[in-house]
Amino acid sequence: MGNFGSRGDAPPPPPPPPPPPPALQAHLHGVRPPYYHRYPGWPPGTAPLPPPLGVPASVEQHRTVAVHAGVNIKGDSLRLEPDDDGRGLLLAFSFDADAPGSITVYFFAQEDEELILKATKENLLKPVTTAFNKGHDQEFNQPCGTGIDVSQFEESELTKVGEGGIFPVAFKVDVAVSNNQELEGAHDNEASKCLVKFAILAKKGNAKFGVRIVQQILWVNGTRYVLQEIYGIGNTADENNHEDESGKECVVCLSEPRDTTVLPCRHMCLCRECAQLLRLQSNKCPICRQPVGGLLEIKVDTESGGHEKELSS
Repeated sequence: MGNFGSRGDAPPPPPPPPPPPPALQAHLHGVRPPYYHRYPGWPPGTAPLPPPLGVPASVEQHRTVAVHAGVNIKGDSLRLEPDDDGRGLLLAFSFDADAPGSITVYFFAQEDEELILKATKENLLKPVTTAFNKGHDQEFNQPCGTGIDVSQFEESELTKVGEGGIFPVAFKVDVAVSNNQELEGAHDNEASKCLVKFAILAKKGNAKFGVRIVQQILWVNGTRYVLQEIYGIGNTADENNHEDESGKECVVCLSEPRDTTVLPCRHMCLCRECAQLLRLQSNKCPICRQPVGGLLEIKVDTESGGHEKELSS
């Protein structure tokens, strides 16, 4: 009788190699683990595919109009100075004006339902109006005896916006304008411009009160605009810049012109294509690293000259 196990049977497999020592144990004994230098690469054609990008974040589009405001308030000069009586504080600042006009200071100011500025504590602090002429590098000083005595009010009334939109201080600049300064399509009999700045009082390092602007309104021929500072729009809107000058390109691709602003920080630093992909990559502003709340694409019309404000409609 033959041996059945000898017909076509494969030889027994060799014993498996001993397992490698644990990484920690090998490290303690001075032996580098096999993956010490690098991980083995993926075989050709087997690397995992990257996840799909999905739909890019939408970019809100606004067209702005460069409006000749007629007056330029120099924000770094805005201050409060002591009144001659030693108790009150007076508003003061430097400004340029392309036409004559007037400045009216309000304390505890509010816009009513008809969007007219009024002083809510007129029995204590009456509005005061001062005329000015055309000219540059002018100084505005609130008349003596009309300042605010901060000791009469709670600090929260001075440093915060009150209920119903009551601002501790506001000033309105009315400028005489001519027909050629009006917005396109405006009525000839409504030639008027009014710049209103609302502010709160803020304590500085030396415990003195300063002024901080929190909202700006521009009235042009009966239309109310809310002004927003956009950082970086100057280089883009300046028609005197040459195309090869730096400062106009998107900070991400460095090739396309910047036309999109990051909100709420208001840095205009991106082109539309890079802005669409921004949230999928970091969701932070490339300039200040603040979280992105929205994206605003702006097209600027730079035909006007003089002191201009960028208005989004």
